[in-house]
Amino acid sequence: MHNSTRGHWTKVGVRALRDVCIFIGSYLLANYLTFTELWRLEDYIAPIVVGASALSSSVYILGLYSVESQRRSSFIIHSVLLTFAFVISFVIITLVGYMSFDLRIGRGFMALGCLFAYPLLLGVHWLMYHKHRIAPTRIAFVAESAEELEEYQLLRTLCPAGVHVVGRISIDEEPEAEEDFLGRLRNVRKLIRRHKLEQIVFLEKRVEDEKARNEFRRLRYLGFTCSSLTAICEKHLHYIPLHLVTMSWLLQSESNSRSLYFSKLKRFFDITNSLILLVLLSPFLLMGMAIVRIFSPEGPVFFKQERIGRFGRRFQIYKLRSMRIDAEKGGAVWSSVSSDPRVFPGGAFLRRYRIDEIPQLLNVFRGEMSFVGPRPERPEFVTKLSHLLPYYQERHMLQPGLTGWAQVCYPYGASINDSKCKLEYDLYYLKHAGVLFDSLILLDTVRVVIGGGLKATTRQRYTKETALDLDAADGISNTGDESTEMPNRPQIQVLAEA
Repeated sequence: MHNSTRGHWTKVGVRALRDVCIFIGSYLLANYLTFTELWRLEDYIAPIVVGASALSSSVYILGLYSVESQRRSSFIIHSVLLTFAFVISFVIITLVGYMSFDLRIGRGFMALGCLFAYPLLLGVHWLMYHKHRIAPTRIAFVAESAEELEEYQLLRTLCPAGVHVVGRISIDEEPEAEEDFLGRLRNVRKLIRRHKLEQIVFLEKRVEDEKARNEFRRLRYLGFTCSSLTAICEKHLHYIPLHLVTMSWLLQSESNSRSLYFSKLKRFFDITNSLILLVLLSPFLLMGMAIVRIFSPEGPVFFKQERIGRFGRRFQIYKLRSMRIDAEKGGAVWSSVSSDPRVFPGGAFLRRYRIDEIPQLLNVFRGEMSFVGPRPERPEFVTKLSHLLPYYQERHMLQPGLTGWAQVCYPYGASINDSKCKLEYDLYYLKHAGVLFDSLILLDTVRVVIGGGLKATTRQRYTKETALDLDAADGISNTGDESTEMPNRPQIQVLAEA
C-alpha cells in the first residue's frame, strides 16, 4: 500500500528544483543566443546559480510552493509575490555578477535571461496554482461499516484541494438508488477503467479485513495505488486529523535512520546557531528590554516559567516579559497574540514579532530545547490536555522547539480547540522530522516573523467536530498542586532515564 512518508519536503523540493532549472536554463539560453556559443560559462555560472538559489528560497519563504496548505485567495496575489521573489533573484544575480567589473554580465544578456525566465516561471506557477482544478486526483473510498460511511460523508464535504471523490466502493453490499455507489471491491479493476480512478482510499482498520487486504495487495502488484485516508491527509493537508491517528501510524517512520541527526547533528546545529543568534539578535534583545522597562517599569524585565520538555522533564523557559505582573493572579489562563488585556502596551509588539522569545536561545544552548520541535507547554495545561486529547503525550517524544511545524502553519492558540489543531501538526512533524524538513520550517519561520505572525484563516479543516471544554478536566487535578502527575508519566520517565 502507498504511504506518504516524504510528502511535504519532497513536493517542495521538486517544485524548487523545477524553478531552479527554468532560471538557469533561461540564462544559459540567453548566453548562447547572445554569443552564439556558451561563452565564458565559468565566469557566468556562479552568479546564475546564486540567483537561482535566491529565487527558490524567496519563493518558499513567501509560501508559494505550498499551494495546498497556504493557497492565496487569487493567482494575482500569487503572481505579485512571485514577481517580488524574481526581483530579489535579479538583484542578487546583478550584485554577484558585478563583483568583478572585468567579468560583469552584459545588460543585454541579463535582459534576455529575464525575458525567457519570468514568463516560464509565471506559466508553471499558474499550472501549479490551478492543478487541483485542472487535474485533481480521482479517488474512490472503500466504505461499508457505519464508521466508514460517516468518514466517507465527511470526506465528500471537506474534500482536500487536489482530490476528487468519485464515489464509494463496498465489500459485499450493493445498495440500490445510490448515485455515488460505484460497485463492489471484487470488481475494482473494472471500476478503475470505467471511472478513470487513480487511487483507492480506505481507513486503516479496513486492512484487517482479509478479503479487502488481498484485493489491495493484488492492485498494488498490478501497479495501482491504494492509500489509507491518513496518507491522503498527509500528502494534501500536511497535518493528520486527530480522529484518524492510530498507534500503527505513529510507529511508521522514515525508511532511513534518523538517529545520527537527532543524536549528533541537531545538537551541534543548536549549540553553534544559538550562540551566533544571541550575538546577532542582541540589538533586538536590548530594544525589547527597553520596551519592557518603558511600558512596565514596575516588574522584572525577564520572565521565567515552568514548561514540560522531552520525556516529561520539567525546565524553566526564559522570555522577555510582555504582560502585567498581575497577569495570572487568578491562575493559569490561555494567552493570545492580540486582544489580550493582560498584555501591556508594547508587549503586543514583542509578541507579534517574537522578540520576547529571543532569551529562549539560552534554553536551546543548554539543551533544554531545540530550534525546531513542538512548542513546550505548561504543566497545568499538559495535565488537562493529556486527558482530553488522545496522543497528546506523543509531543514529548522529541525535544521541544523554539519554532515548529504547528507554529508556522497555525496562528497563536487560545483555546483547547486550537491545541487540538496544533497537535495535528505536531504529530505530522513527529513522523516526518528530519534535517530537510527542519530546514524548511526555519525558512517558514522567517516568513512568519517578518509578517508579524500568522493571521486567522476561514478555511475549513478536515476534522470531526467535537465539543471540547478545558473546564471539563478541572476535576482531574489541582493546577496549583506540585504533586500533579501527567498520564503515562512512569513510562515517559523510564524513557528519560534511558
